[in-house]
Amino acid sequence: MTLRATYAPSQKALHWAVAALVLVLVPMALAMANWPDGAVKNALYEWHKSVGLTVLALALARLLVRAARGAPPFVAGLPAWQRRAARASHLALYVLIVLVPLLGWAGTSACCAPVMLYFTLPLTLPVSGGMPVGEAILKVHQVAAFTLVALALLHAGAALHHHLVRRDGTLRRMGWGKAG
Repeated sequence: MTLRATYAPSQKALHWAVAALVLVLVPMALAMANWPDGAVKNALYEWHKSVGLTVLALALARLLVRAARGAPPFVAGLPAWQRRAARASHLALYVLIVLVPLLGWAGTSACCAPVMLYFTLPLTLPVSGGMPVGEAILKVHQVAAFTLVALALLHAGAALHHHLVRRDGTLRRMGWGKAG
C-alpha cells in the first residue's frame, strides 16, 4: 500500500454515493412516517427498504476497498486530538452505515415480510417474532439512523472547518479535483 495525498477514485465514488443515498433516505423516512396510510406510504416504505439495502451493499464495498487501499495520511500539523477524533468518527460512521440498514432489514423482515429489493427480488431475512420483535428492532434502527445523521453532520462540519478555516486540503482529498 502506497501513501498518497487523496483517496482512490473508487473510495471517492463509494463515499459520495453513500452520502447521496443517505440524503435521500432521511427525508424519505420522515415522509413515510408521517404520510397517511395508503399507496403512496406503502411505495415510500418499499423504496426506503430498497435504497437502504443499496446503502448496505455500498457500505460493505467501502469496507472492502478501505481494507485494500487504506487511507491517505492526515495532513501535516493536525493536532493529536483531531487525529483521534477523526479515527473515532470514521469508525463510528462505518459501523453505522452498516448497522442502520441491517437493523432496518431485520426489523422489516420480522414484522412486515416480504422485503423486496426494488419490487422484484425477495430478500427477507429469517427473523421471527412478528410485529413486537420487528417494532423493537425498528426503534433501535431509528435511534441508530438519527445518530448516523448527527455524526454525518458533524463529519461534514469538520470537513468544512478544514476547508474554510484551516485551509489544509483535508476536504480536497475526497474531492475530484487536485488535492491541496
